[in-house]
Amino acid sequence: MKTSRRQFLLSASALASLPAFPAILSNRSPNSLLSHACVGTANMAGADLNSISSHKRTHITALCDVDSAYLAAAKKRHPDARIYRDWREMLEKEGNKIDSVNVSTPDHMHAPAVLAALARGKNVYAQKPLCHELADCRKIEKLAQAKGAGTQLGTQIASWICDRQTVAYIESGAIGAIKHVWLFTN
Repeated sequence: MKTSRRQFLLSASALASLPAFPAILSNRSPNSLLSHACVGTANMAGADLNSISSHKRTHITALCDVDSAYLAAAKKRHPDARIYRDWREMLEKEGNKIDSVNVSTPDHMHAPAVLAALARGKNVYAQKPLCHELADCRKIEKLAQAKGAGTQLGTQIASWICDRQTVAYIESGAIGAIKHVWLFTN
């Protein structure tokens, strides 16, 4: 899906009001491109890559995927991007050349790749689930704050019937007494 200028400006102005995002928006010339790296290139990662790259002020600088066929297909769409099979190598070599990273891999790799990107001060968009352990969520939160980096989590279908049913179960008491419920989405 293409992002219109109006949609981008509305999104950017909303992000600019958040404490973590001024670094990505204010430390650059209005004429410069956002240099972006992708960890994962097909399926949901492909949808993320298409969406991120649809904005004319974004340059896909690096692509990473363990599947060579997926990586080759993404490289055809982004011929200027450097390619990698290991996200750790990509972050090591591209760290000074990129502004942001999206992590759209199998679930168990989200937290390690996000933490590594944040350690380099990169703004990160990641797919859900962000973590399997609460301790990893806390590490990500603290590291993002320490580095002044922004994070965003993909929540594409979080309002489907199964999610609404979960809310109904909680509210009805069907799953027992609940002390706290936290839900964060756009």
